[in-house]
Amino acid sequence: MRVATGFRKTLITPLALNAALASVQAQADQQPSATAGIWGDSTDVTLGLAAVNGPRYLGSKRSSAAVLPQLRIERGIFFFDLEDGLGLQWQAASGFAASASIGRDAGRADGDSQHRHGSDTLAGMGAIGGASVLNLQVSQPLSDWLAVRAKAELRTGGEQRGDQYALGFVSTLFAGDRDRLTWSVDAHAGSARFNQTYFGVNAAQSRNTGFARYSADQGIYAYSSELSWLHAFDAHWSSVAGIELSHYTDQVRNSPIITRSTTATSYLGVNYSF
Repeated sequence: MRVATGFRKTLITPLALNAALASVQAQADQQPSATAGIWGDSTDVTLGLAAVNGPRYLGSKRSSAAVLPQLRIERGIFFFDLEDGLGLQWQAASGFAASASIGRDAGRADGDSQHRHGSDTLAGMGAIGGASVLNLQVSQPLSDWLAVRAKAELRTGGEQRGDQYALGFVSTLFAGDRDRLTWSVDAHAGSARFNQTYFGVNAAQSRNTGFARYSADQGIYAYSSELSWLHAFDAHWSSVAGIELSHYTDQVRNSPIITRSTTATSYLGVNYSF
């Protein structure tokens, strides 16, 4: 099935956060060789597929399902991730972790390429072009079961439509030999340009769609909560399942393109690591 780029953007978020969290946790369980250096002494590869169901775009009441590929390659401080791109990662003995990477944001498809029937479409809004982005992430354990994390996605090229940020906590509810259950809460904020691009309606878009004009300012546009279960079958095979609820704030909730103030994204994935 064809997946609209805006739809893919909403779906990949929880999977990307889960992959980053799982990577940090795996690194914490391994002590690197003192002579490995920044290049490390081995290459780790994770391949996977995930079945995902979520809103068509940010704030949509209609949902779609898709099967999305996953890929992550790591060696020393270097990594490549299908979503976050090419970058560097580092973790201190205290558990503090940081990463920086250059990736690609596909933007959002024009509503004309989606279903025109029904009220929940973006036909006439125009496409949001893709852009290269700088992804910055940090996390710091506060205890054995709680960590604080932050992420910034900064536009570096292509469509200059602003930046977005996330700040929150992740709690390990259960950690066993094969299973890990986590719960997280995050606040998501956007610059004025980002919020206007994804939630605003300018004069031309209003004429094309019939939507009322809407201006979105900078600030927190949503809060999210995610419950995730990671299960290891053996040293190579693992699965991840979860659900994420996103609630849009007064900053953008009055936008005419937001047709549901609280949306849900669920996913089930299988990974193979070697």
